[in-house]
Amino acid sequence: MKISKILAGMSAMALAASMMTMGASAEISNANFNNGKDYCFDVFTAVGAEKAATISSVRAKLSFKSIDDLKANGAGGGFITSSDGNNWKSTDFGNDGAGKPITFVVDEASSTATMEKTLTDADKFTGKGEDAMSYAQVVFQSWWGEFSVDNVACYDAAGELVCSVTGDGIDLYKAPEKGGNEVDLSEYKKQTEVTLNGEGRSVSDSGKVRINIKHPWVDDATFNLADDWSAFAGADAIAVTVDISNVTDAFNAYPCFTNGIADGIGYWEASDNNPAVTVNADGTYTFIVKFPSALEMDAKNMFFAINTDLAGTDGEDPAVKMAVKKVVVLNKSDEKPTDSTEPTDSTDSTDSDESKANPTDSVDSKTNSAATSSKAANNASNTNPSTGAAALAAVGVALAGAAVVATKKRK
Repeated sequence: MKISKILAGMSAMALAASMMTMGASAEISNANFNNGKDYCFDVFTAVGAEKAATISSVRAKLSFKSIDDLKANGAGGGFITSSDGNNWKSTDFGNDGAGKPITFVVDEASSTATMEKTLTDADKFTGKGEDAMSYAQVVFQSWWGEFSVDNVACYDAAGELVCSVTGDGIDLYKAPEKGGNEVDLSEYKKQTEVTLNGEGRSVSDSGKVRINIKHPWVDDATFNLADDWSAFAGADAIAVTVDISNVTDAFNAYPCFTNGIADGIGYWEASDNNPAVTVNADGTYTFIVKFPSALEMDAKNMFFAINTDLAGTDGEDPAVKMAVKKVVVLNKSDEKPTDSTEPTDSTDSTDSDESKANPTDSVDSKTNSAATSSKAANNASNTNPSTGAAALAAVGVALAGAAVVATKKRK
């Protein structure tokens, strides 16, 4: 049965009910259906069948001529959440003295009242058959008193808003805004995707959230996402694509990079070479780190991460999740670059006595390095980017200590 036929029947019932109750005028001032007698919100039109089926409760806000009129005359009617399972069953509502199952929660200062209906399985907006979803409406009838329907809001079982209508205009359901950005890579004629062995995991280090791509001082596969880093040699730039979710507040993120060579590259804070990207919603973001010339690197000691200014608690998994989806080596020329990978041997800077004092597999080093701040080490590097092998080793130890502690607590 279509809604027009059903509401015609309901109007007759409403008239009979109003005659048996108070003689006060009954009116919905912004009624929009059934010849202006009833208020109807078409849920199916607003959100479609799939979303309508997730609705578990409906809340409404009514307003009145005045609180004195409400106290003197009361107000009541029928609150209907239609489906093919409840046959348009009306749940009566009214003020506290009306003896009805749904009562108002009145705000006297604003002359408004709110109420909520939790849907039983029979009430929910699901149905079968060709026109079953034509039954997905929220309907209000006024049996006595005068009021308007200011707002109808539908929520799912988790309490999340599915859709709402305010006044005479429907606020259609809108999927959460998707974040993301675009990076122009057209100047790079050769683009080589690196084979990854995982997606990494977001961690909190020194009070900030980040995700590691290559961490030379931590023996953890989730901190080292490729088995072969030789593809980076000779790169003009590197692009990293990251899926980011559970975003509630906007934050900035940027690549953090060192090529592992004394007096080499140390991008510890965002700059033109490793620009920050604003993350304002769940989505897929691309970051780029550029090099002044073809990248020279020590593959063993190179460090690469996506850092953020988002606050996190060390030792706890961040609420915001990050997953590395793609790492691409970029070259402006499609000619094969010269392999400039530096050889590594026992005289490597991170094999110095200082670094050996903090081995990454030592329980003591994991414990004692908890207070070591990688950010402080980064700042020290920024103060004098050409401090030589000893400074690079110090940065390595600092970063290793903080990250290993986080790793230990998360395994």
